[in-house]
This record gives sequence, C-alpha cells and structure tokens, in this order.
Amino acid sequence: MASSRNNSDRASQQDARAWSALTGTKYTASLRQVESPFAQGFLGDRFSVRTLVGVLDDHPVVGSHGGPPVLGDNGMWDTTPWRFGTKKDLVEMALVVEALRLFTPATEADAAVHSYRLKHTVEKLLAPHCNYVTNGRLIWAAAALGLPLVETETPGPNLLVGISEAEHDYVRQLVDGSTPPTAHHHRPAALDHLEESLARCAAGTPVAPRWVRPAPVVVATPFHDWLIAQADRNDRVGDIARDYVGGIEYNIQSICASGGDFLEELVASWPSANAYDAAVHTIAEWFMASPDADPVRPKFVSRSSDDVSGWGAGAGDMEKVTFLCPCGDGEVVEEHDNVPGFREHSVNLWCDRCRGEWDFAPGRSVRDWGLIPLASVPQP
Repeated sequence: MASSRNNSDRASQQDARAWSALTGTKYTASLRQVESPFAQGFLGDRFSVRTLVGVLDDHPVVGSHGGPPVLGDNGMWDTTPWRFGTKKDLVEMALVVEALRLFTPATEADAAVHSYRLKHTVEKLLAPHCNYVTNGRLIWAAAALGLPLVETETPGPNLLVGISEAEHDYVRQLVDGSTPPTAHHHRPAALDHLEESLARCAAGTPVAPRWVRPAPVVVATPFHDWLIAQADRNDRVGDIARDYVGGIEYNIQSICASGGDFLEELVASWPSANAYDAAVHTIAEWFMASPDADPVRPKFVSRSSDDVSGWGAGAGDMEKVTFLCPCGDGEVVEEHDNVPGFREHSVNLWCDRCRGEWDFAPGRSVRDWGLIPLASVPQP
C-alpha cells in the first residue's frame, strides 16, 4: 500500500514539474492543481500532464516535432504564446479532458464535430466549474486523449474531433436550454456520473468511484430498422419515415423497436387524423413485411377487482383490466370471472373507429391478446 501511494505521489510530482516547466507556474502551485479533487479523474484515471505536454511536440497533427509551435489558444497555427497564469489552468484542462471522455470515440473517417462548436458545448457543460475553454485547449485535450483529429476542408484554426456526433448534439441541445431533448437514446451513458461528481467536488463531499464504460449491448429494433429504410419512398409511408428519422436526429422521437411503440408515441403527441391514418397504414405494411412480429399492445390504463363470495364452490373475484385503444379515444377491456365453477374470460375493443381498422391477432389467449391492422390481414 505504501509503495502504491509512493508511486502515486511520484507521478503527481513529475506531472507538477512538467506543468511548471511548460507554463512557468511555480512548482508548489502546479502540485496543488495536480492534486485538486477536480483533477483526479471522474470517468477514467487521473490524466497524465506529461502526456498532455508531450503531444505539443510529438502528436501527428498538433505536434511541432522540434519546429515552431503548431497549436495555440486560438487553435491551429496560432503564433501567439499560450495564455497561462491562473491558479486553475491545469484543473480546467483536467475538466475538459473529463468532458471529452463523456463521448463515445468515433473513427477518423467519422470525425465530424467541429472543435469550435465543441468547445462551446464543453464550456456550457462544465459551468460554473470552468467558464471559458479556448479552441486550442479543447483540441489539445482531445489530442492527449488520443481522439482522432482531422483538418477541415478549409485550413484554419479549427479541426474536426472524432467523437459521436449524435451524443454531442444531444448534450449541446441539453446545455443550450432552448429546445431540451425529450427523447434520450443519444444521451451519453456517463453524463449523470459526471454531473454528480462535479457537484460533489464543489460541495466538498466524497466522489463516487470512477465510472467504467459498460460493454456495448446490442438491442434488436426491427421496426425501427425497417422504418428508416423506407425514408426514400415518395408516398405517405416515406413521409412518416422521414419525420421519424428527423425526430430521432433531433432527440424528440424515441427509437421504436416495435409498431406498438411507434403507435403509442404517435398517439401521445396528439397527431392529426391524417398522421394517425398514415401511421396505421405504415404499421400494416410492417406486419405484411414481418408477419411474425409481435402484435400491438396499447398503453395500460388501470386494473380493478371486486371480491365475490361465490355460489357454493368458494370465493373469488371479478377482475377488469383496461388499456387504451390504438387511436386513444376508446378502450380495450379484459374481464376475468375468477370465481370457482365459472371462470369466464373475455377481451373487447370498445372503439367504433378502431373496430374498423384493427382486429385481435389470432391464436392468442385473452391475457396475451394483441392487435394487428385489418389491412395487414390477407383477404380470402
């Protein structure tokens, strides 16, 4: 244990010396920043200042390789000296590193997040703990993390950074506050941990153990995959698909694994009658393309039961389970006579409109019912 602590102390001292040599900050002031609770790593190990300093010379994109500096506070090819001198320079760099760790890395070919836009996102995300991030320091932190950095089509101070564009756009939408996301499929997995850790640090309370990125879990989304493949069609299914894709991109539409998920979201948003009709037509096509897909199960509303003394065979209850109908204006009602000697069960669709558009899927029990569009049922 003592050896581990000594190694940790030695690493901190080496980092403090490296920062002191680069910035002209006194060693003791540098060491205080290295040992700050904000610089110990929330989403990974404490970042190495020596690595940070090293990329300014040897990184393939931002490194000087023994020549004049390539990167400065304003970004690429900035010839003015770095503006160091505050008591928080290193701590703020550590926080920028943590903000970038939030996002899933992308490949160099998929690098599309503009560094200047990203630096504004990081500023707003880290406020009030770090109120200003320069374009150059954002690029510098990305280089130290090993994220892909790609030059833009027009050479200048900015680079494209290899992180998930969808996750970045979600966080940008969140921190801007103007149109907060209502769907969260692109929310970075570590965002809650980062926000909680920053708040705990600021309050001087112990921070939770470092976050560990979970192994990717592949979730089947057959309806989603089918629907986005229809977006090039020039008909009402194509219109529905394009609206769906746009909603996914702008975080106002959740990913729908099934036709039932899609219909529930649509009804909850109070669509026009035309939009609902187009959705039913789309779901009917989905069932024709995927006849083994699970039928639609609308939203659960309530469950009630009344005790019954029975008629000689023992007591039981009368159970009623209510769901919304597909269009949302009526109900699907299960009724269960759970009295010994009787035990009758039924399910009914109480909506004139839906009875003309939907039917119960064949071969399923009363409690396992589901609905399919009549238009998807082969006609004799």
